[in-house]
Amino acid sequence: MDCWGGFSINHYGGIVIGQGAHIGENFNIRHNTTIGHVNGKNPTIGNNVTLGADVDIIGGITIGDDAMVGAGAVVVKDVAPHEIVAGNPAKVIGYTKGHPQI
Repeated sequence: MDCWGGFSINHYGGIVIGQGAHIGENFNIRHNTTIGHVNGKNPTIGNNVTLGADVDIIGGITIGDDAMVGAGAVVVKDVAPHEIVAGNPAKVIGYTKGHPQI
């Protein structure tokens, strides 16, 4: 796992992060979350990303800078910078500060 500064775990427990994951700065994660590989493809998580509890990110998924993933989300496709996603499968429900549409 590659991880830069500012890694924060809130409500520790049941967190799985695969060894090939790439994680940017100021990453915030909560319990019961899996970030794992599939067929040699690993997730890439940008800077200033927040994940709620019970999130699954598996395979070659990219989570862009300043994105947020809601509790219980199953991320099956890339999340663009500043997107807020939630659900199973995860869908865009809003945008974080700094997004051009705000």
